[in-house]
Amino acid sequence: MDKKKVDLRILKTRRAIKEAFLRLIQTKGYERITIQDIAEEAIINRNTFYLHYVDKPDLMEHLLQESMEKLNVCINLEKKDIQEIDKDMFISLLNETFKVIEADIVFFKTMLSQNGQPNFSTHLKEVLKSFMLTSIGDRYNQNMKVSLEYMISGLTGVICMWIVNSENLVVEEVIEQLSEIHFHIVLDLLQRGLLQS
Repeated sequence: MDKKKVDLRILKTRRAIKEAFLRLIQTKGYERITIQDIAEEAIINRNTFYLHYVDKPDLMEHLLQESMEKLNVCINLEKKDIQEIDKDMFISLLNETFKVIEADIVFFKTMLSQNGQPNFSTHLKEVLKSFMLTSIGDRYNQNMKVSLEYMISGLTGVICMWIVNSENLVVEEVIEQLSEIHFHIVLDLLQRGLLQS
């Protein structure tokens, strides 16, 4: 029972730190934020912050990793399922991806804002690419690398465009367009990777 209470307090404190940090990035910009700013905004003391994170870059790294791990869960494909992928499954995968992003939209919008993480879209692209490469395995050739780079760059661009304009773009329409554009490319990449194994 005590362990659950402690865990809940830790979760609440980390959530307060995250929300305070994101608000401060939006108003002050990442570079100008101090630990004292974060502590005051989260209504905690500095020592409490240091119980959870080493410093500001450590907090940023934890938030990035946490978000990317959530994306990994919905994007990562098992090799045994590759032969069975159809358009509905691909749309479902895109739906899950957008749901994960939407559940943490404030984080993603903040990271992509002018005051956010300057290389966030590149980081997101590299994460998506690594998930795809994990699905394909290490049996891909130069042609597959070019196709994958092209596809992931486009996909990341559309995801970033939706994040920034999520109130003006209907997610279902974005997903439908992405599935029309990318489904056959993804299927071809995955199957070629499987056939080369």
